[in-house]
Amino acid sequence: MLPKKFDENEIFTLAALAGLILALYLLPKAVSWKAGLANGLFFTAMACFADEVLSAMHPLNLYNTFDSPDLELFDFIIYIPVFTLYGYLFITVQRLSWARIRSVRHVLFYLLIWIAFTSLMEMMAVKFRVFHYLEGWDNLHSLVAYCVLFPIFYTYANWILKIDASD
Repeated sequence: MLPKKFDENEIFTLAALAGLILALYLLPKAVSWKAGLANGLFFTAMACFADEVLSAMHPLNLYNTFDSPDLELFDFIIYIPVFTLYGYLFITVQRLSWARIRSVRHVLFYLLIWIAFTSLMEMMAVKFRVFHYLEGWDNLHSLVAYCVLFPIFYTYANWILKIDASD
C-alpha cells in the first residue's frame, strides 16, 4: 500500500493536492459543498472509469500510474482528494464565470482553457513519473480524450448548478 520509495511522483501528488486546497481556499465560495462534492465525485468517477478502461484492462494497458502496477496509497490520493478537488475547482470557476459564459464561443473558450490546463498538468505529471505512457499512448491522445470529457463535465456541472440554485 505504501510506495516503495518516496520520490518525485509522490511529491508532485502532494503539491497538486496542496495547490488545489489553496486555490479553493482563495476563491470565493461560489457553490454549496453538496454541489462541489457532487461534481468532484463525478470527475473522480469518470477518471477512475477512464483509467480502468485505458490502463488496467487487457489488451489496452496504455499507461500506468506511479511506481508499481499495484494500487498504492498515492493512487488513492490522486483519485479521491485530487480529482475530487479538481472537479470542485471546475464547478467553482464555472459558477464564478457563469455571467460571462453565455455564448457558444465563450463556452468553447472556457472549455479550451480547462483542456489546455489539464493537458499541461498531465504533461507535468508524466515528467514527474506519476503517469507512465506505454506503447500507443501520449499526451495527444489524452488531449483528444479531454476534448470529449470536458463538454460532459461542463454539462453535468451546469445541471448541478441549476439544482443548487433551486435549493
